[in-house]
Amino acid sequence: MSQPLIADLFGTGSTYDATAKKLDIPLSALPALTTANPTALELYAALVSYAHTWLNANTDQSVLATSDTTSQAPLTRNGVPKTQFQYTLRFFGPYSTPNFDPNAI
Repeated sequence: MSQPLIADLFGTGSTYDATAKKLDIPLSALPALTTANPTALELYAALVSYAHTWLNANTDQSVLATSDTTSQAPLTRNGVPKTQFQYTLRFFGPYSTPNFDPNAI
């Protein structure tokens, strides 16, 4: 398996224009969106959800990223009980032997 494509992580129909450095993501590409006028946080959550789904379905060693979600409840935030959702994204690069150099500190 190769690295994910733009459409794999951002939805069908998503494109990236390298010249203009512009990522175009149609709202219809993100099934987690439930409103026609999403807030910035809803858009971010929909992107994370879409990418998380793809990464968990494609765990091949050549894909250099993984993600996990956890939830914890009840938590109190500003005096109000809440459920906390946490998203963790890990990227992997080529292994190199760690080299401790005290002069680089």
